[in-house]
Amino acid sequence: MKIVQRTGPLSLLYAFMDAARWRPAADGATPRRERSIRIYVLETGGCEGCFMEIESLNGSAFALEQAGFVWVSDPADADWLLLTGAVTRVCAEMIDRAWRAMPPGKSLIAVGACAVDGGPFPASYATLGGLQALTPVRRSIPGCPPSPDDILRALQELAQL
Repeated sequence: MKIVQRTGPLSLLYAFMDAARWRPAADGATPRRERSIRIYVLETGGCEGCFMEIESLNGSAFALEQAGFVWVSDPADADWLLLTGAVTRVCAEMIDRAWRAMPPGKSLIAVGACAVDGGPFPASYATLGGLQALTPVRRSIPGCPPSPDDILRALQELAQL
């Protein structure tokens, strides 16, 4: 059996791999559900700042699973659809397909100014603007972009409703 030294140039890499032990625990105020809420994330246009903030929730710095959420890669497995970016005309059909693939009891959540009202991308020849003008949105998380803490806090609030 080969022993791996945790010093030298790879020591930083090993520190990131062990980051789970520094992850903050989910607070006791969060009610435990019998099953995690499954989230499908869809980026539809814009600068992708909100998408990057959402992706950072997957990292070891946030206790996403402990808070009762898990990302899924197929909309057919999702409870909630998180949408980032302004709705472009090209992506409108993709949003519709993802929404129709989701099982009953689904929720749509707009993340960031672009997804909510179009932000700097109002309705034009290329975009339909934000979701507010297109469809009922259960929850919107404002910001340009909202921080991962704000996103996680909003998801926890929505889960308690």
